[in-house]
Amino acid sequence: MLSSSGRAHSFLSRLILLVFIISFFAFVLDCSKPKPKSNPEIERLKPKKKADDRDQDPDISKREYFDEDADGKPIERKPDPPSSSPNLRSYASSGPGCKKGNCKTGEGVYVYDTRDVYSGRFVGELREGWGTLAYSDGDRYEGNWAQDRKSGAGRYVFRDGSSFNGMFTGEGNGNGTYVKAGRSHKCRLENRKILCK
Repeated sequence: MLSSSGRAHSFLSRLILLVFIISFFAFVLDCSKPKPKSNPEIERLKPKKKADDRDQDPDISKREYFDEDADGKPIERKPDPPSSSPNLRSYASSGPGCKKGNCKTGEGVYVYDTRDVYSGRFVGELREGWGTLAYSDGDRYEGNWAQDRKSGAGRYVFRDGSSFNGMFTGEGNGNGTYVKAGRSHKCRLENRKILCK
C-alpha cells in the first residue's frame, strides 16, 4: 500500500504529465500563424499572372522545336564561333561510336545514335568530370558530369546564341541566369526549355 505522501506524489506526477501532454498538443495544433484576412485593395495591387502558351496548351512544353529559340521566336542559325578545338558536329556525319581518344576511361569524343556528340572525360564508359555535349539541333551543354548525368556548374548554349548558366541536376534541369541579347533573367531550364517568371 502506498502512503498518503506516496499517493500525493504519484497523483502530482500524473497531473504534471497530463498538463504537459495537453500543452504539447495545444502548441502543435496552434503552431501555425493565422492567415491574414483578404483585403480587396491588396488583391487588386498584387501582380497578375501573365497568360503563357504553356498554360493554354500544356503539350507545348513537350514539343521539340528546331526553328525557334527558347522564347518561341523564329531563329536564324548562327555559325559557331571559331575555336582552337575541332567542331564537334563534324564527328556526327561518320555514324555512332567512339571517334577519338579513350571513350572507356580517359578523354574522348563519342557520337550517339541521336547524332549528339560528346567530348570530354569518361570513367567506366560513363561521362564524368568536365565535358561538352553538342546536340544534333545545334544546342550545346558545357559543364560538369557525374555518372553520365549533368551535375553541378554548367552552361547551356542555344543555337540562337542565348545561354543559360547555372547549377544542373541529373535530369539536366537547373536554376540559373538566362542571357539573351545582353539582357539577363533568373530562370529555370527544364527539358532543354527556358522557364522564366
